Amino acid sequence: MNKKLLATMIAATLSYGVASAQTTTPDDPMAAKPAVPSQEAKDAKVHSKAEYKARKKIADANKDLNKADCETSSDGMAEHACKKEARATAKQEKAAAQVIHENEKKEIKEGTKP
Repeated sequence: MNKKLLATMIAATLSYGVASAQTTTPDDPMAAKPAVPSQEAKDAKVHSKAEYKARKKIADANKDLNKADCETSSDGMAEHACKKEARATAKQEKAAAQVIHENEKKEIKEGTKP
């Protein structure tokens, strides 16, 4: 019983110390932009990169589906134009994914991404 009480008191004391250390004054320059702890930033980077890779894979899968639709529904020059459009769409989707990823990386670096 004493160990539980001691552990509770220590936890309460530490949490009070952490809470008081996190308070900022209005004149504090860090008050305007809360810093993201390094482990959270690393996790956010990993998550952002995984989402970027997933978006690229989705774009490739959509391209393959669109090209397959072109092969079944068109022939000749129409098929060629349809496949070209599928490749262009995939390229645009990948570029959009890269822009999103770059913006997320910038937000993480600045410390504004939760």
